[in-house]
Amino acid sequence: STSTYQPRQLQTYRSYHATSAADRGGPALALGLGAAAAVAKAGQYAARAFNQYQIEAKEAAEAEAQRRKEQGLPSEEEERAQEEAEAAAQGKAEADGKAKGEKGPRENIFNTFFNMGVGSKFYEGGFEEEMTRREAALILGVRESSTPKRIKEAHRKLLVLNHPDTGGSTYMAGKINEAKELLLKGRKA
Repeated sequence: STSTYQPRQLQTYRSYHATSAADRGGPALALGLGAAAAVAKAGQYAARAFNQYQIEAKEAAEAEAQRRKEQGLPSEEEERAQEEAEAAAQGKAEADGKAKGEKGPRENIFNTFFNMGVGSKFYEGGFEEEMTRREAALILGVRESSTPKRIKEAHRKLLVLNHPDTGGSTYMAGKINEAKELLLKGRKA
């Protein structure tokens, strides 16, 4: 049968088509050592460059301190301490004002906590007696020269959010409608 293992034929086959283990060892070892040497040299260069950077950074800081001293400016440490003291005093004043019930400027909570300006492009109120085109554009969050389609889309979005049937203010809904009518007046739909 031809399926039996024949070691003599395998050995003959290998001698024609493969390199022996002894012949493979030298080049593989040389390549491995060469790669290790290259990595070591790269590490040496990186360490040397980092040390040079530290020296230059220290010299630059000393030169900056000397320049500030010559110009009569406070040092960076003094300036930083002064900024921290001012921030602490401002924070304390704000806290005292809030404790007394004083109202500060309006704050966009979403922007403060989530870094998202939800509704930040829209007008925050303080309406004029008679609405102007500028105020109307600010209310809808569009430009005065916007297309009728864009004005209508902005109006619809705002009205959905502020509709009296869904808990919105009738006054706000009226202002939103007035803004749309003023911007669309004299335009073709």
